[in-house]
Amino acid sequence: MEVILKEDYPSLGYVGDRVSVRNGFARNFLIPRNIAVETNSRRAKMLKHQLDAISARRAKKKKLAEEYARELGAVVLGFSLKSSGQGKSFGSIGVRDIEKALSDKGHNLDRKQIKLGEPIKKPGVVKVGIKLHSEVVVELEVKVEGEVPAAREKKSSAPGQEAELKTSDPVSESSEA
Repeated sequence: MEVILKEDYPSLGYVGDRVSVRNGFARNFLIPRNIAVETNSRRAKMLKHQLDAISARRAKKKKLAEEYARELGAVVLGFSLKSSGQGKSFGSIGVRDIEKALSDKGHNLDRKQIKLGEPIKKPGVVKVGIKLHSEVVVELEVKVEGEVPAAREKKSSAPGQEAELKTSDPVSESSEA
């Protein structure tokens, strides 16, 4: 069944999109919740009027998303990863970490909007995509610094062990003579 979305539904599409879904999903979920309208309904004349309203809402949402994208594009997130001297990192930075850092800066986004292929495990600068609208994606800069923990001192042998070694050396030398 073909339906036209009246609201954004990320797994299907955005406002005004014409999508094909299963009949049960449309009749039991989308239409009763007023998320979508059936394209071949008796209300064909009303559908045209609704499409005009939907396209106006879509244009308004796109404009707001573009404005928010400009604001969000200026944000730079900084993280630090502990790593060994050989460059191996302990842990990673994932979508949840980025979401939390953004919410700390006052930008509340859904985790599904953050497009990160795999967790960040190496120091450097990484571009992360954030999908604000079907047509608006902003690149967010994430700086990751590698933090090497302080080197541990090697434990030297206990003083008693050194004394034993010193005493055992002369004994072995005297037995040879």
